[in-house]
Amino acid sequence: MTTRFFKMMLTAIMLLLSAMFYGCAEDEKQQNVATAMSVDTVQPDQITSDAHIYLYSGGYKTTDLRADEIIQFTQLDSMIATNVESDFFDSTGERISTLTSESGYIRENDNFLSVTGNVIVIGEDSIRIETEYLEWDAANDRVDTDSFVTVIRHGDTLRSYGVITDPWLRDITFKRKVSGRKELTGNEEGLK
Repeated sequence: MTTRFFKMMLTAIMLLLSAMFYGCAEDEKQQNVATAMSVDTVQPDQITSDAHIYLYSGGYKTTDLRADEIIQFTQLDSMIATNVESDFFDSTGERISTLTSESGYIRENDNFLSVTGNVIVIGEDSIRIETEYLEWDAANDRVDTDSFVTVIRHGDTLRSYGVITDPWLRDITFKRKVSGRKELTGNEEGLK
């Protein structure tokens, strides 16, 4: 399954990059580069087992990521990881949330992480988000998904298709089709 997954992810990356190069090409040379790129010609620069990496933004550590394996494509600023565990930090170095997933795609220069498969994020006050796909944009302090989501907060369970929130999981905005049980206490700050 791991080899098949990596081939699928690599194919998706190559198709995306080819489309970007082709769509933005101003001359024939750029179009030829995009056409020449294929899954068969792009090889990883490094494969690391029991990997542990840090991501930084503005001089401070934003992410401490561990994975069973990371396949790195330096020229593409892309990494593919399996069995991801990650801690996220604020500008003072305080851990603000944790994440686990079956796989992830990392763009180090953009400080961007997308994860798939049994994604669980736990934030302050044990707020928990469960989904199958999530994008974490640390550079812009944004967590986003359009997938089906379960949010467990203070004993209440809410479900939705999609959420947008901050890395602390304090200000959660549900996108559509919200359902669940929520007891109103008068302190519903941060839920929309």
